[in-house]
Amino acid sequence: MLKTCLLLLTLVSSVVAAKPLEIQIASDYNPSLSEEPADLATILLLKVRSQLKGRLSLNFIPASRLREWRELETYPNICLYNKVKTPEREAMAVFVEYPLMAFPANRLILRGQQLPSNVSLKDVIVSKGLRIGVTKGRSYGKVIDDFIEKYAESLKIGEGANSAFRLREMLVQGKLDGIIEYTSVFLNHHLKPEQREGVTFHKIDDAKATIFGYIACANSTQGRKAVSLFELALENKQLQKNIIDAHKDLFFEQEIAFIEQGLSEAYNIQP
Repeated sequence: MLKTCLLLLTLVSSVVAAKPLEIQIASDYNPSLSEEPADLATILLLKVRSQLKGRLSLNFIPASRLREWRELETYPNICLYNKVKTPEREAMAVFVEYPLMAFPANRLILRGQQLPSNVSLKDVIVSKGLRIGVTKGRSYGKVIDDFIEKYAESLKIGEGANSAFRLREMLVQGKLDGIIEYTSVFLNHHLKPEQREGVTFHKIDDAKATIFGYIACANSTQGRKAVSLFELALENKQLQKNIIDAHKDLFFEQEIAFIEQGLSEAYNIQP
């Protein structure tokens, strides 16, 4: 009888131990609408989940860029992904040590303007008075974020889940002079030559060469457990290589070297 009870206890313990950690992912990706995600960040997140072989269950829930951070502060089992680290965000969330994504710095994308390849945001917006659009709740990196906070009244601030999309549309429609966005995102959105006519891409003074996107989770027991699992997966050398290789088809050739170098350093890969 005692042996039977011990056996049952062992079996029950095994079932409990095998139960995956359930995490909600606040995102604009809806698995019910399409079988495969279109954006690389979501594809890589699912590869990370696969690396954990059933130890982590991810459920995607809809949320705008502003609402997702409120969800993370409110619920203990929320994680976000492809998020830039800022002091404010690190105060409310636990970030995974290793990045999921890397990007070239945001560019100032202008239409119908003749400006140098390197530009100062203050000169463009304050001195020249150009209408520039940015997305509320998005982090563009410390230098740009600080500028947006200081000169918010001089900018077109887009709000809502599809604000970045709408700003890209407004630029080609002539409703804005420019937007702050990644080059590849804009070009993948506007594939027709006539949509790109008169559009120029400018490096923003003092912006970093590479920006990382991380997984961030609620500062809770569940959130910290999820972070530990994500870090365990991202320590896998083959997964690191796959992530770096996946970026090579996303950006222009001249930007790939910076991306590869940045990710290799973040993953502590020796040359």
